Amino acid sequence: MAEQLRRERLRREMIDEIIGTARLLLEKDGSSAISLRAIARQVGVTAPAIYRYYPSLDALMSALSESVISELCATVESARDQPGGMAREFRGWALDHPASFRLALGLSGQRTGGATLMRRLPRLSVPPASVLGWATLCGLVLLELGCDQEDLSEDIGWLYEAAAASFGEVPARVDSSARVSDAAR
Repeated sequence: MAEQLRRERLRREMIDEIIGTARLLLEKDGSSAISLRAIARQVGVTAPAIYRYYPSLDALMSALSESVISELCATVESARDQPGGMAREFRGWALDHPASFRLALGLSGQRTGGATLMRRLPRLSVPPASVLGWATLCGLVLLELGCDQEDLSEDIGWLYEAAAASFGEVPARVDSSARVSDAAR
């Protein structure tokens, strides 16, 4: 029994390390940098050893996507009781983790991510928010990620507020001058 518990703990630790390493590669160099060989090299095992935990790179990417989406949803949910907090935390997380955000949306070739995220986000709001409100926030963040600060519309803060209000959050002023490192935290 103790040996079985030890094996399960070691397996869970290795899975966490594999996902953590994949996440680091994702954020550093994008989804194209993730390979079983690159992960194995970072973790200190052979590439075939990764197959003990994931049958394919697609399975690993699905697990990574689920991990990223769970983290994003937990971050958003933690701000449920703050006026405009869910929208602010969503934006802040996305700007701090742009590659993970793109993966969560399914924009990195992992299409299931976008569908999963769009199913889970509306349920975080009380009452459940519209998909349109969350989709609007996603679009605004993608626009913000895709341009330089000086190219952003002066109305970006108002647009975030309107998106937050569209799903029942009392808008709080969004500082449109805040960017990736200090995004509305």
